[in-house]
Amino acid sequence: MTEEKKRRHRFSKQAVIKLLVTENPKRKGTLAYDRYAYYRDGITIAEYVAAGGRSGDIKHDIKFGYIELV
Repeated sequence: MTEEKKRRHRFSKQAVIKLLVTENPKRKGTLAYDRYAYYRDGITIAEYVAAGGRSGDIKHDIKFGYIELV
């Protein structure tokens, strides 16, 4: 296993999510689509997770350019 795969991505719970796309890019009818709807400009990671979001979604959505943390 490479060093990159061993590392866990941890985000500050106080980091603020900024949306980079205007429409939900996930496929309708999926759980990922529903969780993406929890994102709001200015919501913190802690608020997103409390609403039912997952930290794995944050990592994925940053990678694909849907959101960024500020």
